[in-house]
Amino acid sequence: MEQGPEIPGRDHYQVAVGRAAATALRTAHPSRTSWSRAQLLNVFAELRPTGYLGSTIDENTGGAGLSLGQFASLVEGLATAVPFLANHSVQRFIANSGSPEARAKVLPGLLDGTSIGAVAVTEQQGGSSIKNLRTKLVPSSAGLVLRGRKDWVTHALTADTAAVLAADAHGHPVRVLVDLASPGVARAPLHPHGLHHLSFGTLLFNEVVIEEWRVLDEDGAAGAKAGFGVARVLVAVQAVALALRALAETVEYLGTRSARGARVIDLDLVTHQVGVLAAELQGARLLAYHAVEAVQRGHASAAPLASGAKAHACTTAVRACTELVSLCAGHGLDISTDMAGYRDDVEMLATADGTGLVNSILWGAYVKNHPSECL
Repeated sequence: MEQGPEIPGRDHYQVAVGRAAATALRTAHPSRTSWSRAQLLNVFAELRPTGYLGSTIDENTGGAGLSLGQFASLVEGLATAVPFLANHSVQRFIANSGSPEARAKVLPGLLDGTSIGAVAVTEQQGGSSIKNLRTKLVPSSAGLVLRGRKDWVTHALTADTAAVLAADAHGHPVRVLVDLASPGVARAPLHPHGLHHLSFGTLLFNEVVIEEWRVLDEDGAAGAKAGFGVARVLVAVQAVALALRALAETVEYLGTRSARGARVIDLDLVTHQVGVLAAELQGARLLAYHAVEAVQRGHASAAPLASGAKAHACTTAVRACTELVSLCAGHGLDISTDMAGYRDDVEMLATADGTGLVNSILWGAYVKNHPSECL
């Protein structure tokens, strides 16, 4: 297949690896309901050779040693059939800031795919905000204990370990590695609008004893913000990938339909609409990889740019998929096809790691204070 123009930061080979793996996974594990823990473990075992689980972690630590651009490209390819698989973040947190015990006891299982990690940030009152956290890590007669609640946790029902963002006794953000089999942990399912191959849920922590070695050795606020930067650029490339897949399938389908003696895809209005959506999505992908490069280099604009790229990519992808469902008429609404599913999936991605409104505000605040960077 002929490749398009080069996009700085995007690796064509890794995209192809991701697409091939995604196709194989969907063939081997077809489901319109969430995968069980056993299925997920099989999925992650099959992904291990691609470098997905080791991502950007140094090879000397057991990781894959990918650049962020290479990993984003791999995730982009996977998103065409199995978006938002997650289970790659907690091992990076441990590799960067984990204690020797965490590296010895928790990291190996995450890297080899025999355990599943989750990231627990969202709270009812503040979403993904790191301010005014109600989940608390406080001293007690039993040592450190965790109290609180986290919502919309990916893999909440199947994960072994969760990296939980909490406030310490002084109100400072900290991230802790919680064994989800510990006494005092409860899980409850949530029922998502899309991404039906995954489970989402609420985690409840009632006096959960936390060993000191499970607290990440970092500035919790800085660690969380750095994590958001990576997560948001990865969501951006996945949202665009899904929408471009929907666009390609729409073009193919409308080529089989006719109206007024012509193929529907050849009608000027349809051709115009396809061209507009393709241009908008390609532009969103360029911005997403521009943000990937900024995050990888540690540029001062990295965090807000990642927010802006994520907001723009998701808004563009949701609008595109909604229009494509309409273009396909009844076919787009048939749940036996994937068209409405693409729209539902990108709507879910739009709320992950901060809503479009939150992320646009973060980017806008940076631009307001650094207008010359837009020249």
